Amino acid sequence: MGEYPDDREQVTDAYRRKAKKKIAALWQSIGFQPFRHGVWLLDTALRQPEELLQARRAELHTLSASFQ
Repeated sequence: MGEYPDDREQVTDAYRRKAKKKIAALWQSIGFQPFRHGVWLLDTALRQPEELLQARRAELHTLSASFQ
């Protein structure tokens, strides 16, 4: 988590829940599916994960270019 606070006292249960939601959204955005008990699966036989990953990389490049 790139947003982890310097002061560990700020890391509350609510903070952890919010971070887990962000991480889950990222995994889903590249094709992973929740399985159970925090396990995520990716069906490598599908072409969709590759296409989703390429789309996320393109978004990252666009965002990066806007800060230069």
